[in-house]
Amino acid sequence: MNVPAVPVRDLHTHLRFTAPLDYPRESLSKSLKDWQMEIDDAPIFRYIYRNFQPKRHLEFGTWQGAGVLYCLEECEATVWTINLPQGERQKDGSWAYSWFVKAPKKRLFGSKEDKNIWYQTDKIGSIGRFYLEAGLGNRVSQIYCDSREWDISNYPPGFFDSALIDGGHSEEIVTSDTVKACQLVRSGGIIMWHDFCEQAEVQNNCSSTKGVVNTIRTNWDWLNQQVRDIFWIEPSWILLAVKK
Repeated sequence: MNVPAVPVRDLHTHLRFTAPLDYPRESLSKSLKDWQMEIDDAPIFRYIYRNFQPKRHLEFGTWQGAGVLYCLEECEATVWTINLPQGERQKDGSWAYSWFVKAPKKRLFGSKEDKNIWYQTDKIGSIGRFYLEAGLGNRVSQIYCDSREWDISNYPPGFFDSALIDGGHSEEIVTSDTVKACQLVRSGGIIMWHDFCEQAEVQNNCSSTKGVVNTIRTNWDWLNQQVRDIFWIEPSWILLAVKK
């Protein structure tokens, strides 16, 4: 597998957008192992949505809705997005995504001590909270299920203008999401995979990238029959394809 790379400064030329992306200089000089979606990939996603202007966008993996919010704020799209209702679990049964806040715990004589309270951030109650807090839930169709079980029979081929695959990162799930995206995105539409990075240092530090890269590698020949262009945006954790 030899995935072409397109420098972020040349993205506008490759996608035939009018203006180049004013990409943060700090990200250009950062090691990919220190990458953060909300800081380093967010400007790229926003730039693509702002210039491509999808009307119907599909997203595998909602979490708290940051990715959905990027799309909603940059264009007029309606977004369909999928997430497990009770969130994702690790192999040992622990939560895949969680956060803690310090809450006061009352003790005798009115004294207090701080205690860390952990919250699961990708289950109902937290799913999509960013787009909900922004008052944009009226443009979102939130689907609660395992994406492998999502019934797409009532969606005509080519229904979506764009799709982002950023849900479960196992090879089985990424493969299933990729097949569905290729069926549902129109000709000339954009399909993106997040957590794609072939650097060994990144994959050693972030297991999610292994599943995505291995899926693309395993399905490379088939995928190239589905798309007319596919490339890694350098530097980023984003793989982008244009549907045939």
